[in-house]
Amino acid sequence: MKVKPVISICIPVYNSECFLKRCLLSAITQDFDSFEIVIVNDGSPGKDEEGQDCRKIVKLVQKEGKKLRKQKGLPAVNINYYEHSKNLGLLEARRTAIENASGEYICILDSDDALLPEALKNLYEAASSYGADIVQGKTEIFCSDTETASSSPTEDSASQEIREKQKKRAQIILERYNNVYSGVLSGRAIFDGYMISQNHIGLLWAKLIRREIYLKALSHIPFSNLVMSEDFPQYFFISLEAEKYVGIEKCIYQYTIDTGISSNIKIDNLARWEKICTTANAFTIVFEAIKELPQNTFTPEEMDAIRLQSRSYLVNNLEALHHTVTDDLKPQARELLCEYWGKNFVETMEKAMNNSHG
Repeated sequence: MKVKPVISICIPVYNSECFLKRCLLSAITQDFDSFEIVIVNDGSPGKDEEGQDCRKIVKLVQKEGKKLRKQKGLPAVNINYYEHSKNLGLLEARRTAIENASGEYICILDSDDALLPEALKNLYEAASSYGADIVQGKTEIFCSDTETASSSPTEDSASQEIREKQKKRAQIILERYNNVYSGVLSGRAIFDGYMISQNHIGLLWAKLIRREIYLKALSHIPFSNLVMSEDFPQYFFISLEAEKYVGIEKCIYQYTIDTGISSNIKIDNLARWEKICTTANAFTIVFEAIKELPQNTFTPEEMDAIRLQSRSYLVNNLEALHHTVTDDLKPQARELLCEYWGKNFVETMEKAMNNSHG
């Protein structure tokens, strides 16, 4: 009888093949005995620098990983590979991975990121010690631009300025992503800690999540082609369903900066901008799901916190409109934002932003 793994590392892939080998090797070389890797190719057309597609990269890394683990005296790792015939978005790619996983715990790993050595060991030690449904660790930043570390003496001033801006952005991201509650939260204190006091961040990576809890959370969420803010509805319900959270100080995840849709790159086409506008859909999912729950599921303070979050995300979209969308595209981009969030809501938040700026 085949023994089920303790942890399932779930990796969705879409247009990130150039990072995939690094990601997979960071997972397959974990010094841990009982885990599997579940990969979902979300209709990705991408290839790496050598022209290899997702399936080919997985096969090569699986072969290399088997040798590396044998050298360390570790058992081979099972890799389960699934494909969507078309791109369904990150939420559905994760759903496919989790539904096909067999581990007691889920470890979400984005395909352009990496796990740090002993990540699984550190996360599972905390999970088993406390009987936790959620364990959260800390994150470090990786700059894909071959380390934006030190400036070259021959580097021109413009390049140095870009490098310094990237360093500052990395520091801001690091502080935000390392919002980890140091200790234990139980019951409703998990949800309220996330939504009200915001004592920990709701990103799904850098966490170990009990699969049973994750599946309960997904049962509240209908099929959705969601590519932005997809973590919000998932962790909203994970934190609602969980009974015990543990935050640890150990760094377990390496986040690659400025590769995603929401990175600070100039937006000069409506297709890219529309993906950012779909942030609104994350809140549509949550507010529709709330209607299906018993009337007193959330306190007035919790409902206020949920509405405040939606305003905060819309403000982020408006700031992106002003700072990253090219001037010629702004009128159409604003119109599209109104279609997703509602014209009255957009105008209300614009007025609030203008008043706060003096």
